[in-house]
Amino acid sequence: MDSVTFKIEGLDQMIKALGSVSQKIEKEVIGEFAASAMKIQSDAKKKAPANLGKLRQSIYLNSEVKDKTIKYIVGSNASYAPYIEFGTGGKVSIPTGYASFAGQFKGKSGGKFIDLLKALTEWVNKKGIASGKNSKSVAYAIALSILRRGIRPQPFLIPAFETEKNNLKKRIKDIIRNAKS
Repeated sequence: MDSVTFKIEGLDQMIKALGSVSQKIEKEVIGEFAASAMKIQSDAKKKAPANLGKLRQSIYLNSEVKDKTIKYIVGSNASYAPYIEFGTGGKVSIPTGYASFAGQFKGKSGGKFIDLLKALTEWVNKKGIASGKNSKSVAYAIALSILRRGIRPQPFLIPAFETEKNNLKKRIKDIIRNAKS
């Protein structure tokens, strides 16, 4: 799943305008960005559904430094992650402002049917719904139902991002307010 990003524009100019305390502010703000990225990853892992734990384990945090710009990337490398986030079929739900992000996954496959069947068979056995040869039959019926009806969204990354984005903005404002006083 591609990552969700946001940018705070004008921060460089504001830091320069504050003069002598600018390095201290810059370090604090960079620290807040790093802390927010870790919080987003942590919260996304907590919010992600955990049948077998593979989705939670796939949620990563990377950082890139390029031309004095630090970029934190939180995402999932599970091919089915966007379909869990937004749902499938007639049950798709896309939060306001994320249509173009979600659009990149529309019509694409989240994996192979055999992999879905294998995961569902494991899930059916784990939940004690059926066992042995019956578990494959039950898993097959569930897989067909998913293909026909879709799955409801179980958002995990976007809620973690949106919550932390607002907290980060508040903390940056506090840093700047404290620097002015």
